[in-house]
Parts: sequence; structure tokens; C-alpha cells
Amino acid sequence: MNITKPMKTIVSIAAVCAVLAFTGMSNANVSSEDNVETKSHKHYQKSERHHRGKDMMKKMSKYLGLSEEQKTQMKAIKTAAKEQDVSLRAEIKQFKEAEKLLLQAEKFDEQTYIALHDSYKETFAQMALAKAKTRNAMFNVLTPEQQVKWESKMEQRKSKMQRKGKNKKAKSEDVSES
Repeated sequence: MNITKPMKTIVSIAAVCAVLAFTGMSNANVSSEDNVETKSHKHYQKSERHHRGKDMMKKMSKYLGLSEEQKTQMKAIKTAAKEQDVSLRAEIKQFKEAEKLLLQAEKFDEQTYIALHDSYKETFAQMALAKAKTRNAMFNVLTPEQQVKWESKMEQRKSKMQRKGKNKKAKSEDVSES
């Protein structure tokens, strides 16, 4: 009886299975590495959100063609505003902590929340006023041409944000309809 023919078939089938198995494992490994890289990139993007202000200043400077004197004035305005906001930020932090406690309570107390919000109205107004003064001071550092350019850029950003908001709203409506 000829045993070599079935043996060759078994060996060749085993070899094909081994090749397929190793190919599958290597693809899975590459896929998991890509996934790790993607997750890391997403984390990087999230962590960088809090540092946008530095880049925004550079982008604004480049976009508007700010002179060195204007850059210095802008930095001085931002530094002064930051120093002024320290006490207000501490008060806002206290509000957020108290608000968090109310929101995490077993039963939401509407009157307590309204009272909390009312007690911080002065702080909110001061914060808004400081922000408006800072924006005004920075705007007045610009030349009239730069001001026009800045206004058009702000309009572009505003319309972009509105489109994003409409897209989010449309997506949420699509989800709720299904």
C-alpha cells in the first residue's frame, strides 16, 4: 500500500493551515498596534485642548501680521487679565464644587440651586466684565485693517460653529427617529 501520497496531502494541508494561522496572527498584531496608536493620538488631542490658547496667539499673530510691539502689548494684556482673574477663578471653582454636590444629590433641590446661582451672580458678572475688557483692549491694539480682518475671521468661526451645532442636532434627531 502506498502511504506517501496521503502523507504528502496531510503535510501540505498542515503547511497551508500554518501559513494561514501565522498570516492571521500578524494581521491581528498590526491591527492592535494601529489601534494603540489611534487611541494615543486621540488622547493627545484631548490633552492638547487645554493648551490651545498658546497656539491661538501664534495663529492670530501670523494671520493678522502683528508687529513685535503689538505682540508685546497683547502678551501684557493677557498677563494682566490672568492676574486679575485669579480671585474670580477661585470663586468660580467654589461654585462648581457646590454645584457638583447639588447635581449629585439623590433628589435635585431646585430652590437651593437657584439660591446658589444667585449668590454667585456678582462673580459671574465680574468675570464677564473682565473678559469683555480684555477682548476690547486686545482689539484696540490692532490697526483698522487688522480689526476688519479679525472681524471677518470671527464671523467665519461663528458660522462654522453654527454649522457644527446644526450637524450635531441633525445627528441627534436621526438617532432619536430610529
